[in-house]
Order: sequence, then C-alpha cells, then structure tokens
Amino acid sequence: MTGDVEVCVLVVDGNVGILETTAAILRSVGYTVTEAQDGEAALAEFNQKPFDVVVLDERMPKLNGTEVVRTMCPEPPPPVIVMASAYDFDSDFRQNMGTRVFKYLKKPVPPKVLIETVGAAYAGIPPS
Repeated sequence: MTGDVEVCVLVVDGNVGILETTAAILRSVGYTVTEAQDGEAALAEFNQKPFDVVVLDERMPKLNGTEVVRTMCPEPPPPVIVMASAYDFDSDFRQNMGTRVFKYLKKPVPPKVLIETVGAAYAGIPPS
C-alpha cells in the first residue's frame, strides 16, 4: 500500500480495543503505526517525531480530540488529521475545526474505509 516510502501514522483512541484493532489494520497494509491512548500521550508522541497522518478519536481522557487538533496543528507542517467517533460530528463542530481535519469517520469504521481514507489523506486526495 505504501510502496517503498515509510508512512508514519499516529492512532489515538481511548478505547484500547479500537486502538489496537485500528493500528493492526493499518500495519497489515504497510503503515508504520504509533499508538496513544489519550490526548496527552498523543501530544507527547507528536513532539517526539513527525507523523504523516493522525487517526484521532474525539472523546478521550485527559485531552479530547478537539484540544489535540488545536494544540498540534500550529506547528508546520501539520499532519493530515482524520477524526473518528461513535458520536456525530455536527456542523458547528466541523466549522470550528475548519480545514484542519481531512475527514470525519463514524465508528465503527469498516477496515476498507479506514485503509482508503488514510491512503487518500497521505496522498492528498480530497475526501469524497
């Protein structure tokens, strides 16, 4: 899926089962994946190395996804952010995030959709 290029993905989710499953799916197609269980851990990982794509849960302990996006995005070049949640992302939320979020996914995310979305995010293909 990623060819000879290493694509680094940070997966952040407060639910360990979803975190591990999402990471395993992305690793199975060749992505280099780092896992974080909450927003603070995500920012710590982000400060250690650059990521191409971040798959980020909205509702997490310590810092939620919105706070993580606001904190990590001022540093250029920002990673491409894909947000996932079991809850709906209303229009106010989407407007508040602006262009900082590439795509919003509703959990449970089918593996094919996850793989296609991360690939499109990395390639810069506009979401459908």
